[in-house]
Amino acid sequence: MTVARGRWAFTPTLAVTAFLLAGFIAVAVIGSAVVLVLRHQTDREAVTQAKALTEVEARDVVAPYLLDASLAPGPARDALDRQVRAHVLNADVVRVKIWASDGTILYSDDAQLIGMRYPLGPDEQVALTGPAAAAISNLTAPENVAERHFGKLLEVYLGVRTPSGRRLLFETYQRYQSITESSNRLLVRSLPALLGGLLLLYLIQAPLAYLLARRLRQAQEQREQAFVETLATADRERRRVAADLHDGVVQGIAAISYRLAATAHEADQDGVSGVATAMREMGVQLRHWVRELRTYVLVIAPPRLHARGLVPALHDLAETLRARGIEVVLAVDDELAVDADTEQLMFRVAQEATRNVVKHAHATRVTYRLTAEDEWLALAVIDNGHGLPEQRSGPQDRGIGGAGLRLLADIADHAGARLRIANNPDGGAAVELLVPARSAVPA
Repeated sequence: MTVARGRWAFTPTLAVTAFLLAGFIAVAVIGSAVVLVLRHQTDREAVTQAKALTEVEARDVVAPYLLDASLAPGPARDALDRQVRAHVLNADVVRVKIWASDGTILYSDDAQLIGMRYPLGPDEQVALTGPAAAAISNLTAPENVAERHFGKLLEVYLGVRTPSGRRLLFETYQRYQSITESSNRLLVRSLPALLGGLLLLYLIQAPLAYLLARRLRQAQEQREQAFVETLATADRERRRVAADLHDGVVQGIAAISYRLAATAHEADQDGVSGVATAMREMGVQLRHWVRELRTYVLVIAPPRLHARGLVPALHDLAETLRARGIEVVLAVDDELAVDADTEQLMFRVAQEATRNVVKHAHATRVTYRLTAEDEWLALAVIDNGHGLPEQRSGPQDRGIGGAGLRLLADIADHAGARLRIANNPDGGAAVELLVPARSAVPA
């Protein structure tokens, strides 16, 4: 008997495809997270660079011209203004302001802003004596009205001092687009190495996954083959035992029953009627046990299915039950076309169900039903006996009914079939096998 593959059978290709799909999703999720983290980090780095640039401009470019005299109209302010316009203002830095600690603008490249006063915020107050700080410009604030036409800006402010020690706040307004472009450059430099590493790891795992899946498949095939060989060995051993019973024990007991009948006749002739009666009773009992043994022989060693077919084999099983006084109903479709493997699987299920009826059910009526239902071939063995114990009965417990049916359930799974075992509402139990019709049609 070969084990057919189910519609969703495990294959290395299917396993590797599922693994690669899951891996692709994982790489996509991790990659997206990496991009978001890198974007956040590069934005922070770009802002840090903007702060560093402002510190250089304030201390190296502007500081030599930032005198007490430059904070009032005159040649010193003009020199400061020329230095700012020549070395600070550019396509990215669009505005410069120098604030007094009370919020008065002492210098700006926009002369109209000089002398205006706006309260300094908490961050600006801290920046007077602390490290450089940066923030997105609030273009709706009164002190930023003159910068609205520039669009989104980044304010960077830093505390500076005049030669006399007066504390001032140096502030630049930079186009935020320049910060974004700087962030993008940093991202482009960092991203290929990180995503490339993820992609390389993903690609390295693919052949390893295929190798592992193939080994698992080989191990599964070896288990299946060992299982099939075990069943075949069990079949051969049952046939050997059945042959020994039929040709040895059954024939010997039958011969003894016939000898007892002859001896009883001789005892009658000799006038020993009591002995003759006892011998006849023993002969009747022996013939009863001969019938029982022949029934067991038929159950143990079924007829050759390929020679006679599934329906005649079911009739033979039914006869073993009738011989025990059990009413049997056969509802089978003689026109069903079934391949050899499906035929053997169906008969095994019917045979195991029959054994359970004989051993455990104490049934008085058994129904064998073989029909085609939609896209399935259905074999059912239904009895009116004691049913299954409650603790072993349930829709998820396919293994109830003994080790034989549990093994057959495994074979059914591998063949893409379904084995159902449950109690009937009206009493008794039902064993039902469903086989896909298309996979059961002879080639």
